[in-house]
Amino acid sequence: MKRNILIIIGTSIMLKLSYLMFAYTLNGNVEIISINGYIDIIKRNDVGWYERISSNWYPKISDIRDLGYSEGANFKQSEWAFFPFYPGLIRFTSNVLHIPFNISGLLWSLIFSTLTFIGFYWFCELLIKDISKAFYATLIFMIYPFHYYFSMMYTEALFLTFLIYSFIAIYYKKELVLLVLLIPLTLVRPNGIFMVIPLYLFFLETRKGIIDRRIIWQTLITKEIMIRSFIFLMAPICFILYCLYQNYMTGQYFAFSIAQIGWYKKLTFPLLSFFRSGDFQSQFNSMYTLVVCIISIFSFKKISLSLNVLIWLSLLIPLSSGSMISMQRYISVIFPITILVSSYFYQFKFKYAVVAILFALHLFVFSYWLNSNPFSY
Repeated sequence: MKRNILIIIGTSIMLKLSYLMFAYTLNGNVEIISINGYIDIIKRNDVGWYERISSNWYPKISDIRDLGYSEGANFKQSEWAFFPFYPGLIRFTSNVLHIPFNISGLLWSLIFSTLTFIGFYWFCELLIKDISKAFYATLIFMIYPFHYYFSMMYTEALFLTFLIYSFIAIYYKKELVLLVLLIPLTLVRPNGIFMVIPLYLFFLETRKGIIDRRIIWQTLITKEIMIRSFIFLMAPICFILYCLYQNYMTGQYFAFSIAQIGWYKKLTFPLLSFFRSGDFQSQFNSMYTLVVCIISIFSFKKISLSLNVLIWLSLLIPLSSGSMISMQRYISVIFPITILVSSYFYQFKFKYAVVAILFALHLFVFSYWLNSNPFSY
């Protein structure tokens, strides 16, 4: 395991160097090959909002329209659409170490992207119980198209780090570690609070409270299970405290949800989000999401109940916003999908040729990020 982890760390470094060289190839400006050049590469799109929050924190609001609105071509967006852990972490690091946002963001992107890749491999070893397959799955995960988000100044790496290590902590019965991980998991993204559901199901599966998707009531009502279940209350407690803070600052308990309106998002039946717009971005994301849904349906019996619930919660929550924007980002953190896809590719005679093809596609879609194209949002 240690050898493979070292290889994964090395591959993670090489992946980031490939971003640098690819950007230089497209741009031709030698100044890109530098620390500042790399920071410029990973600091695009929504990162500006994180920098704004990190510098000024969240504004106090008295008019609900200042949270965000969209009226035809007119719209207003605000910081309240973003959860506080990531910008807060950068703000804290910058103040303590007296370093600028860019350096702090760079350090955390390097740390959390590496932790994500290691955590994914670790969990695959526990789940698949085959070192070779786990390592192959990790390679696929690292170079899968759209997974470049894990190396950017985004929340994908943080979110998946806290999520996947929570699964690992449950597996090893490290309740104190789980207790700590649930705090940032809840505060890094809006859907973090919902992840307590698959985590709790996984907890029951590892304690024989659920066997073959059936609840074993005799086990479920034991004193040990009931007492340890209280650990999962940390997530809703953190969420409630954040809601109280939002109400104090804005007069709205769910300011983050109202702020999403500024991005033309509103509560919608999930199926109605597909193919709503004729633009390439919406059409592609609709088709891509549909393919993931089909894979999930046909793979239902191949994975546990907890992982199935994780997949469908991670799909249905963003689809309920009535928009296909960023669906490729939301799907990137649904790690069971990559495990399923990699297990299929592993059967191929030329399975490492698949890795090369996926890496080429990875760089191709990364070019949209470099150009700040809406396709990369």
